[in-house]
Amino acid sequence: MTDDGRLAPVEGMAEDSVAGFRAQVAQAARDRAGSWDAVAEVLARPDEGFVERLRAGEPATVWRLGARWLGADAELLTRDLMSLDVYARGSRRRAPADDLAALRADHDRLVAPEGDLTAPVREVAEMCRQEAAAWASGDMAGGRALRAEERRRIEERLVPGLPNVGARLALEAEARVSRTLGRLVLAVLSVESGKDYQRAVLRDDE
Repeated sequence: MTDDGRLAPVEGMAEDSVAGFRAQVAQAARDRAGSWDAVAEVLARPDEGFVERLRAGEPATVWRLGARWLGADAELLTRDLMSLDVYARGSRRRAPADDLAALRADHDRLVAPEGDLTAPVREVAEMCRQEAAAWASGDMAGGRALRAEERRRIEERLVPGLPNVGARLALEAEARVSRTLGRLVLAVLSVESGKDYQRAVLRDDE
């Protein structure tokens, strides 16, 4: 207590609060990097490894981690993540080769013609990891600058093509899981850009 009768501040309290904030923001950036990595896997031509991870439910787990910081906006992903859970639970009734063939057919018809968006998506994911490192090291100005650069990169490199790819998958894919993945691509882009591409592209008013 101070001489004038007020409670004295607890030593280290402010520093602990700032450190806790930095740790949370750093973890959020790492989780966002994982979300973008998962989007990049959707955009790349499917291989056996991706099918194995999809059947094991790994992308759904990654997107859930990325969504835990979103509050009400997490609802953009909830229904489709549940669909991926159903897909994973039913995988033992399907052959991995059949899943791979279905995913490749949709990719080759709907994603490949749009050109390579995998590289710019991975660049955004790497920037998220750099942002996380900046926050974790205490470089708050650097973390904010990287976050701003991510938004600029998303607007300039991803917005011109990614909504169309997500929409084609969501609306035209033969495999139900491909349609689900297309909606999730749009959901991630929506929460990262601040613009609801999922509703704008799909006209989803449910």
